[in-house]
Amino acid sequence: MVKIVFFDVKPYDKQFLEPLVAELKEPVEVKYLSSKLNKETVSLAKDADIISLFVHDKVEKEMFDHLKCKMIACRSAGFDYVDLNECAVRGIKVATVPSYSPNSIAEFAVGLSINLARKLRMAFERSKNADLSLTSKLLGFEMKGKTVGVFGTGRIGKLVCEIFRGFKMNVIAFDVYEDKEWAAQNGVEYVKTKDEVYARSDIISLHAPLTPENNHMINADAISKMKDGVLIINTGRGGLIDTRALINGIKSRKIGGAALDVYEKENISFDHDWFSVEDGIIQDDDLNRLLGFPNVLVTAHQAYFTREALKEIASVTISNINEFFEKSKEHPDNNFTLKNAPRV
Repeated sequence: MVKIVFFDVKPYDKQFLEPLVAELKEPVEVKYLSSKLNKETVSLAKDADIISLFVHDKVEKEMFDHLKCKMIACRSAGFDYVDLNECAVRGIKVATVPSYSPNSIAEFAVGLSINLARKLRMAFERSKNADLSLTSKLLGFEMKGKTVGVFGTGRIGKLVCEIFRGFKMNVIAFDVYEDKEWAAQNGVEYVKTKDEVYARSDIISLHAPLTPENNHMINADAISKMKDGVLIINTGRGGLIDTRALINGIKSRKIGGAALDVYEKENISFDHDWFSVEDGIIQDDDLNRLLGFPNVLVTAHQAYFTREALKEIASVTISNINEFFEKSKEHPDNNFTLKNAPRV
């Protein structure tokens, strides 16, 4: 009997995972835990043959002596919470869900852009207070004819560009790997420098990976090169933005608005530890400041969060585990690679 432990499982995860477990090709004993895997909870995984993790779990080098698992099934595209080097040393196979919600994230990013451009947060708050008057504070702008700059043209970034083109916007993009054929087909202009995106864009949407080169790419220097009133959308990685620089840009009115579905300290702040149990006080001063701006939208990493995405995550995770079962039988020497192994 193969023992599988799923960590950081919410009720909505279980809703999609549980029916698919019956499709596993080996007899299994399954545990669904709400706990996150870390140094304090690693004992919960000590007897597992396979563990399945999400983005807030953590498998560090010193934890491996407490594990006997042969596979780690990540329920995410990212895998930076797993020590891949130690997995390789110990022969532990790792699989990811490389693409589960590009449409969900792209649609969400564009929706945030419209929300900022038309000042919907302020409008909703005024309506709730029975203030239905029109004032200059609610004056927005049309998307048509404006320039949007997109950083990163992977699957999500490309979809974002295509949706913005539907609004008859001028779309410019920056990526170290240019897909010129796709760009020509979709009316997207690649530019050679980040500075050109900063200087030309009315809206900037971030979909780049978090690499050392991209860390804090939106910083004080970058903001100084942007148009006055620029809107910044981040559904990519929190570390792409220097939060303090963003706050200063909003305070000075250089930045006209920002929408953040990710945040550089989100492992702490978006993980439900940012509220005191007793009084609901936000402990993160920077996040508190952002939430106080009327032209800032903050969502808790929910861009991917659709029925379609959760179904795909569950389906690919179970498929990855089945592939592990099959290849383990075919290659008892453990000399094989899984289709969705992390690409580093």
